[in-house]
Amino acid sequence: MIKSWRRNLWVVFAAQLLAIMGFSSTFPIFPYYIQDLGVEMELVARWSGIVLAAASVSMAIMGPIWGSLGDRYGRKLMVMRAMFGGAVIIGLQGLAQNVVQFAVLRLIQGALTGTVIAATALVASTTPRDRLGETLGKLQLAIFLGQTFGPTTGGIVADMLGYRATFWMTAVYLLIAGMLILFWVNEEFTPAEDALEGNLLQRMRGDFALVFAAGSFLGLVLGLHFALRVGVRMSAPTVPLIVQELMPDSTLLGSASGLLTTISGISSAIAAPIVGRWVDRNHGRVLMMGSGLLAAAAMILQGMSQTYWLLMVGQFFLGLGVGGSMSVISAYIGRLAPDGRVGTAFGLDATAVSLSGAVGPPIGGWISDVVDRRAPLYVGGFAMALAGLAVLRLPRDADAPVKSQMPAQVT
Repeated sequence: MIKSWRRNLWVVFAAQLLAIMGFSSTFPIFPYYIQDLGVEMELVARWSGIVLAAASVSMAIMGPIWGSLGDRYGRKLMVMRAMFGGAVIIGLQGLAQNVVQFAVLRLIQGALTGTVIAATALVASTTPRDRLGETLGKLQLAIFLGQTFGPTTGGIVADMLGYRATFWMTAVYLLIAGMLILFWVNEEFTPAEDALEGNLLQRMRGDFALVFAAGSFLGLVLGLHFALRVGVRMSAPTVPLIVQELMPDSTLLGSASGLLTTISGISSAIAAPIVGRWVDRNHGRVLMMGSGLLAAAAMILQGMSQTYWLLMVGQFFLGLGVGGSMSVISAYIGRLAPDGRVGTAFGLDATAVSLSGAVGPPIGGWISDVVDRRAPLYVGGFAMALAGLAVLRLPRDADAPVKSQMPAQVT
């Protein structure tokens, strides 16, 4: 049993590293690809927000559904659905002929993918609960390493082969990741006794009731995750355009924007496993508040930046704050999930994350176009600071260590 959950962790680690490398390789070039599809400059930030939000809207709807289905039919199946479905739809994005087609394909992407949540549910369901902070911190490490290497490689490919090539590269990454899950992950899945009773809607309603009954503050944890993500996502449409303003004569904008995300990925990769271990030692509230406030300060610093190098410094500290907060939140959700409902709990988290992606980029893009290019960074920083302080509303027993036990349906 011990050997099985550890092996699953490292296979999923490798698969997620590839998947996130692919996804993150395309994000920094969205504004440039949208320009390439014929959108005028004054509307690029707005369309970037719409395109970024499209996948989040559909993922917010489908996340709990996929999570609930995972609790019935297995979490491995959900990870494969996300990987193989993403490979097909993102490959098609590289063939888009206009921005409307691109936005529609992004909408379909959100409905089919969600690799992070699916993989997190799979790992959490097979890990001893007193090791969740450490284990999910390691999984966050894979995610942030993917964000470290993906943007730079994507930017280089975009500058050398064109923007469309980055989408096809992502499709290949996801295909390989899906094959790793298919052939190397072992899940001896047995659903809970009541998991197949009633129709899907009835079962989902019962799942949600069980998840929220597991702890009165789970909704607050999901709300904190939403607020933190909104703060980060608001800057997504405008940071590449700030880079363009600071480097007007550069022919390597894709690489320069990708490098910023790489820097935050490096610092997140440093913070995530360290903070994950500390969470298991009963320091969740302090770590969550510190991470949120650090991320907020880093956003404001970027808003004040007058050079590309200061943007890099801000991205480094933003990564530390985001990496720490994600490890704390994942550990809280994994601990609070009732037996047999890990997929549902992380599915609801997917909704919180996706809603932030649906809200943050359009608002950030609108503020960037109407108010000021840097205003989304200040507003986002303020939202993250409020989220960091709101963690004080969590009861102290939220940090209580749990006894060593395996969740239901462990391999």
